[in-house]
Amino acid sequence: MKTFLRVIEFFSRICAWVCGFLLLAATVMIGVEVILRRFFAMTIGGADELSSYVLAIICSWSLGYCLYHKSHIRIDVLYYYLPLAIRNILDTLALTLFLAYIGMVTYFSWDLLHTSIIRQSTANTPLQTPMWIPQSIWFVGLVGFTLIIAGMLIALIYYQLKGDLRSAENVAGSPNVLEEIKPLDTTTPES
Repeated sequence: MKTFLRVIEFFSRICAWVCGFLLLAATVMIGVEVILRRFFAMTIGGADELSSYVLAIICSWSLGYCLYHKSHIRIDVLYYYLPLAIRNILDTLALTLFLAYIGMVTYFSWDLLHTSIIRQSTANTPLQTPMWIPQSIWFVGLVGFTLIIAGMLIALIYYQLKGDLRSAENVAGSPNVLEEIKPLDTTTPES
């Protein structure tokens, strides 16, 4: 199971790196656009449109990394006062509901992408970007996020069935204060 979780972490890390490069490219493009407008009264054209696509794409592609490293916001006021077994049940319920929700979002994003392909939709902008291009990249990010949630849920249930509730908590439990203040490292959750 540790190898399985390492694969999930590696996949989520690659997605995060792609997001970082895309964000850097969008930032450079916007910076060049601002300088060109200010000093040369010129424009690249479409920088705002392309940067909005980048933001949508990096949102879907970075969600898995954030989930794996427990960076999503959690409300855990009572969580640590509960017994470990109850916390594991709550973690399983949370990941299951999260998977159901993101599964629906992914399904409807496919429906949107499919409709854009059939109708040959283009953006209502000067670039007239075929909408299937940014939507397909966005959709792939959502599929990856769905797979990461499913993988973490499988690992969580695996450890619970083995009776290793500590490892299950390391996979999906809410981070404690010490975990939140330590620097992010590249180890797997059960390390």
